[in-house]
This record gives sequence, structure tokens and C-alpha cells, in this order.
Amino acid sequence: MTSARRIMIVEDSPTVRYQVKLMLEKLNIILVEAANEVGMFNLMEEYGVRVDLIIMDLTLKNENGLDLIKKLRDSENYMDIPVLILTEHADMNSVLKARELGVSGYLRKPIQKDELVDRIQGILQPE
Repeated sequence: MTSARRIMIVEDSPTVRYQVKLMLEKLNIILVEAANEVGMFNLMEEYGVRVDLIIMDLTLKNENGLDLIKKLRDSENYMDIPVLILTEHADMNSVLKARELGVSGYLRKPIQKDELVDRIQGILQPE
């Protein structure tokens, strides 16, 4: 990746956020972290943070990732931001619903670095 890309991870686990940060630290990526929906929208709306990709856990504490993706897709400002979902359980119904909402892909936890980097590059630099 040539110019720095900004990616937001929306994940309630500080451990997973830290792991993703370590996986991406040598790439030309600025990682912005949010633990939940409120944090994500605060960063984007109140602080004007613009991102090229959102990596989101489908099972956020007290929140439904599918509902959050729908809010993004219903928003004129955020509808075009690609979303890569993370899921601990391969609940294919949720993955299919997420696909219907226009997500760019999904990864199962535990996340593998090579797979994460490949997915990000495929989304940000399509052939």
C-alpha cells in the first residue's frame, strides 16, 4: 500500500484491538480504535475522522453488529465505507445478512495476520 490508509476497528475487546494493531503496525496504515457504536460515531461525527475501511466485530457487547452496519448503510455520509466483519462463531445466517447489507468480507477469530492483510489489501486495492 503506497499512501497511508486509515482503518477503524470497532471491537469491544481491548486484546483483539491490540492484536490487530500489532498485525498492521508495519504496514502504511493508521489504525483508529473504537470499542462500540458510540465511540465509532463520536470519532467520525464529532472529531471528523474519515476512514477507508471499518473492521467490525459482529458481536459487540450490548450491541448488534448487523444493526450497526445497517446504520452505516442508511447514512449518506458513511454508506460507501467498506466494512470487514469479524466473527468468533461462524453463524452463517449473520454472515449472509451482513453480505446483504453490503459488507466487503468477513474473518473468523482468532484472526490470522496473513489473512487479515490479504483481505484489507483486496478491499483497498481491488484488481
